[in-house]
Amino acid sequence: MSSATVAPERAPYTPVPFAGLVARTPVPFPLYLRTADDTWVLYRPAGTPLDESHLGRLQAEGIAGLFVRDGDRAAYCERVEHALDSLLRERTAPVEARASVLAGVAALVADELLQGPPTRAAVQRAQKVLFATSGFLLRENQGFTAVRRVLGATPGLAQHSLRTGLLTMGLAKLVLSADGNLLATAGLAGLLHDIGRVGYETIEHDPEHTLRGAALLQGLGLPAPVVEAARAHHERWDGSGYPFGTAGLQIPELARVVGMVNAFDKVYTGGGVRRSVYEALRVLAQAYRGCFDERCAAGLVRMFRT
Repeated sequence: MSSATVAPERAPYTPVPFAGLVARTPVPFPLYLRTADDTWVLYRPAGTPLDESHLGRLQAEGIAGLFVRDGDRAAYCERVEHALDSLLRERTAPVEARASVLAGVAALVADELLQGPPTRAAVQRAQKVLFATSGFLLRENQGFTAVRRVLGATPGLAQHSLRTGLLTMGLAKLVLSADGNLLATAGLAGLLHDIGRVGYETIEHDPEHTLRGAALLQGLGLPAPVVEAARAHHERWDGSGYPFGTAGLQIPELARVVGMVNAFDKVYTGGGVRRSVYEALRVLAQAYRGCFDERCAAGLVRMFRT
């Protein structure tokens, strides 16, 4: 076997679109072509330059994309983050492949954003990703389904926040409005809803995180719905929540959506119990009866049926 041909058992490979690969710096990871079901051939080694003429020749030969090793996915996502919007518009790539790239880029952004108190630069970076996401969800009929399928169920604050942000966008599209700006705001509210927990992750029950988070976001000048979602995502429709025991329509609209998704994700991924989506929905309906806006609860169920 040629040294440039890789047997499938050595490493899994991920298909990637062309968009975003060309940049001023050499590609820091190897790129592969798939020549058969179980054969990948090295196209360009790590550290070599890549320009539009290279990709143009591939496209002329009918090749729609390249492959990277799974171990290089983080480096690949970092490479293409600047071109995420154009990548998500590249319809020559399957919607599932584009959703996978989106999830990878969003995970990198969420990890950095939630390493410490948020900075304006980190929030702006997240906003750019969320605006690209909102466009993808509105353009592609199966966009949200594809995104939902690639979301992991791993524990941790950043992972929970990312899932809440992306799922909040899906629920907001159903129960609020299919407007790009609103969806991006909803995603940011979901992503930042637990920002007050940063630095306090070891506290099991920490009601004050809602007020800490709201104060941090207000200090950054973020929109009122994002601030309100941080403050009120634990308020309950029946008045049993915190920090103020606000009930019903007095709970801000976007905070109701974020609160619904936050509770679902905690049931779905928490407690060390592996549940299916539908088992989590059943447990949520039983354990939190009367706690959420019925429109949000019905929308959550509908969201997972599509």
